Amino acid sequence: MPLAFRGARLSLLGPLQVVRGDGVVPITAPKHRAVLAILAINAGRPVSADRIIEELWQGSEPKFARKTLQGYIWRLRRVLGEDLRTRGAFYELGGAALETDAARFQGLLAEAQQAVRARQLEPARGLLGAALDLWRGPALADVPASPMIQAHADRLEEARLLAVEVRLRADVELGHQATVIPELRELTATHPLHEPLHALLMLALYRSGRQAEALSVYTGLRAALITEQGLEPGTTVRELHQRILTTDPALDPAA
Repeated sequence: MPLAFRGARLSLLGPLQVVRGDGVVPITAPKHRAVLAILAINAGRPVSADRIIEELWQGSEPKFARKTLQGYIWRLRRVLGEDLRTRGAFYELGGAALETDAARFQGLLAEAQQAVRARQLEPARGLLGAALDLWRGPALADVPASPMIQAHADRLEEARLLAVEVRLRADVELGHQATVIPELRELTATHPLHEPLHALLMLALYRSGRQAEALSVYTGLRAALITEQGLEPGTTVRELHQRILTTDPALDPAA
């Protein structure tokens, strides 16, 4: 569910979008998209003109940067109306009750994690599916990077990966281990040092009767960690490896 303005909606989980009615209002200028992203990241909180200027130009601002920023704000206000407010030398998007699609995603993820802890796995899968359906591509994909924007996009991507991991874990616990193995193979190839994903792949393979492959995943992860970071796998993965070696009955689906 995108951020609900009275006249427009804003979505951050993918290319930045402003939607009015049934159509997307193009924000074609990269600097305009950057200003809008900065304000959306801080929705409900005032952001100083100086902070925005620092993010936009990172020490190389033009001579009349503040006046230029005022022009950007004026153009954005034509799209967003009174939801973009000026308070002295500060700008604020929306109010405290507004919700971005990113906040909606985070809320669904938290609700799903709570459902998993309560062993309500089917409802958790539904919540996670709804959360991941909000994504249209990499977060803030078409917004010029700045320290604030990049940090926020990175946090969103980490949360997205966590949502995928929790969904796959629920699938494995529900007995669908064979169906998630291909996706886990792709994810571990993309994230070769991500221990929870490797552990989940090991468990899915073991529960599919593929013990040797599960042990091979551990071997590959250990080699990558030693090569890249000079570290052994963490306790959780090491213990899982040992339990797979000894065919611990507690790893069986019924357990």
